[in-house]
Amino acid sequence: MSRSRVAVLAALLLVLAVPAAVAQSPARSPVPNPECPRWRETFAGMPIRMVSVQVGSRSIALRVKTADTGERQAGGFQCATPEEIKRNLILFDFGREIVTQFHMQNVPAALDIAFVKEDGRIFAILRMDPSPTELYGPLGPFRYAVEAHAGFFASQGIRQGEARLVLSPAR
Repeated sequence: MSRSRVAVLAALLLVLAVPAAVAQSPARSPVPNPECPRWRETFAGMPIRMVSVQVGSRSIALRVKTADTGERQAGGFQCATPEEIKRNLILFDFGREIVTQFHMQNVPAALDIAFVKEDGRIFAILRMDPSPTELYGPLGPFRYAVEAHAGFFASQGIRQGEARLVLSPAR
């Protein structure tokens, strides 16, 4: 057999063999986080409440899950599905102004986060991308934070320095 025929035959066998090998190999999915059942339960148990955002003369009503305990705040959107992130917002209430940062470990989709002063003023909005190590926070203390899917605040016309979070009394 000529060299070129051998090369063509070898290439053809390689092309035919690779899909078969891939089909037979086990799927390589990430190792599930053993903490996910805990975070899924925490997310499911977050109480729902209504808040609004004032943007000029316009008021936008928002249905939010409330992260009002240390466990709920630690859980946030960890291990949530992209669909859950798209459908839900989380309001973090720290009870007083604090300085802290947020992580995106075990969060499968990018988020926007609005940081809110005690008086309701939204003073910073950041985009957070999934990362096991990156930390996100504003320059300065805040009492509340609202997490939503990436692009949410811009799609609603909510801009830092121009909007105010209004909370009705919790039930």
